[in-house]
Amino acid sequence: MRSSRPRRHRRRRGEEPGSSEDWEQVWNGESETIASIVAGRLEAEGIRTRLVGSLSPYRTVTLALAGSWAIMVPATSAAAARQHLRNNNEGQNVIDEEPEGGLTMNQRATLFFAVVFALAVTGWVIAAQVMG
Repeated sequence: MRSSRPRRHRRRRGEEPGSSEDWEQVWNGESETIASIVAGRLEAEGIRTRLVGSLSPYRTVTLALAGSWAIMVPATSAAAARQHLRNNNEGQNVIDEEPEGGLTMNQRATLFFAVVFALAVTGWVIAAQVMG
């Protein structure tokens, strides 16, 4: 399951001298190759990128798991990067910035649906016990 909370990354010792900016995750996918291509598109738009990820050590006869790959961009470029990705049909892999309240609108809608569904099932079970 992919988290909708963007990762933040501070510069580590030895990375890009003179830079102390925050990096934010804007994209997540399963293939290093696709992540590299998507990052290249962002680089072509003038947005610096970093790939963060790893390959999965698990392989089966029918399935080779690719792992998880993220594209990080400077926090100041995150909004532009997300918009560019959506405009280029990469919206399904975009990681949205977490709002102040901690949940996105879609997450709130999912929780609301889950609570209403649980209450409906509970009501149905109670009604079935009373009637039967």
